[in-house]
Amino acid sequence: MHNNYYLIRQLVPYLGNILISTRISHCFSQNKNELILQFEDPKNKYYNIIAHFNPGFSCLAFPEEIQKARKNVAPIFTEINGSKVLSVTKFENERAFLIDFDNSYSLLFKLFGRQSNLILLKNEKPISIFKNNLKNDIKINLNKLDRKIEQHEEAIIKGLKDIKMVFPTLSKTMINTLQEKIIGKDEETAVKTVQSYITALEKPKDYFIIKDAGIIKFSLLAENDPLAKFSSPLEGLTYFFKLHLKEEAFRLKRTLVKRELEVKMKRTLAYVRKAMDKKDDLTNNIKYRKMADLIMANMHHIKPNSSSIEVDSFNTSEKIIIKLNNKLSAQDNAEKYYRKAKNVGIETKKLSETISKKESALNELREELEKLEKAESVSALDAFKRKNHKNKKEASLPFKQFKIDGYTVLVGNNAKQNDLLTLKTAKKDDLFLHAKDVAGSHVILKQLSGQAFPKFIIEKAASIAAYYSKRKTDTLCAVSYTPKKYVRKPKGSAPGLVVVEREQVLLVKPGLPS
Repeated sequence: MHNNYYLIRQLVPYLGNILISTRISHCFSQNKNELILQFEDPKNKYYNIIAHFNPGFSCLAFPEEIQKARKNVAPIFTEINGSKVLSVTKFENERAFLIDFDNSYSLLFKLFGRQSNLILLKNEKPISIFKNNLKNDIKINLNKLDRKIEQHEEAIIKGLKDIKMVFPTLSKTMINTLQEKIIGKDEETAVKTVQSYITALEKPKDYFIIKDAGIIKFSLLAENDPLAKFSSPLEGLTYFFKLHLKEEAFRLKRTLVKRELEVKMKRTLAYVRKAMDKKDDLTNNIKYRKMADLIMANMHHIKPNSSSIEVDSFNTSEKIIIKLNNKLSAQDNAEKYYRKAKNVGIETKKLSETISKKESALNELREELEKLEKAESVSALDAFKRKNHKNKKEASLPFKQFKIDGYTVLVGNNAKQNDLLTLKTAKKDDLFLHAKDVAGSHVILKQLSGQAFPKFIIEKAASIAAYYSKRKTDTLCAVSYTPKKYVRKPKGSAPGLVVVEREQVLLVKPGLPS
């Protein structure tokens, strides 16, 4: 209802009271589809109008102050700068009003929803329009904006079955509301109901901001539990405008966050399905161990240089053909199949672990989506964004990464990355690890907030540091460790070279976590 004819009826007298005798001092745009007009009275007091004409939402607002941008400000309708306001007039049964100036210029506010626009006229002829995509507005005829419509009692009686014919300025929602009020009533009562409804719109006592089906709306009619109530349409519209933009920003941000979560879910689900298919393929294949056992059981039947053998399956009469490497002995072929069986077992176990982790991640994403639907503030959405950004940042770090019981271990790939990891990425209370007295990667064990490092976690991180060093193949390797705050880089030293203080030493077996 914020662009409705009945609101404009109320708006025009208020605007006339404050704008007549003022001069328009600035008219500019600093956002797409938004025009700002500033008027100055003889006492140097300013009055502002924001004409916000986005396709999805058009609205007027009247803030006391305007924050003018330093860049990208485009002056509009410069012809009227300094012009004095003579009058503010409305049109009969039309969503438009006109501001007349003292130099034959006029500014037409056409509030037609998606077709809203501002048209500059001189001697009542259009000379310029704000939204240039609405090309027909340059041909607009002021004389055709007034619509004289019979709305007396007889006209209402004739139009009871189609209220829109008598009151074309009523919105679809208003028409539906009015039709519900008069359905089943006799003619006299129906007419009085219509007249009473129109009178309430023409002479509202207050202006309301309501929430209907989750959408913020402006209303001229009293509502139960309104979000806000105003005695002035200017104040009500300004509040509504700010609230709508805030709600719109919230909805947009929530849509973007939701889209990110849904993309993650889609990718994770696709990964799980692919891993499950691969696991099923491995499980459904003839067991390599069984094939190895059959070779061992039939070694005396296998001739040298055979490329295959046909044997009876254990406990069944089924014939199985087993491929052989004709360059290997029967026993070596059996060992080859035993190795494959072991590898399949390892791969199947890893796939099961991966599927389990990804399914847990899916459940977490579903929970995040549920929380997102319940989020009611921009700050709550920002928490989702920060968490997502943190995860992205960690995923994009140029280091090897390991997870050990919730702890993150980062490993540098070369000397330059070692410096980046230790000197730029690591926090002061993270743990620095390095194979002692030998070349190797810098390793950082990330601290969990407020928790001391468990000894077994340090040992596992130390094993990683040993693995990424020149002592990778040694049975045991000495690894030094200390909080990152005790690691410094001498000025002018080579990449990757640091000085470690207050170090402790562990003897560990080089290796990576399973």
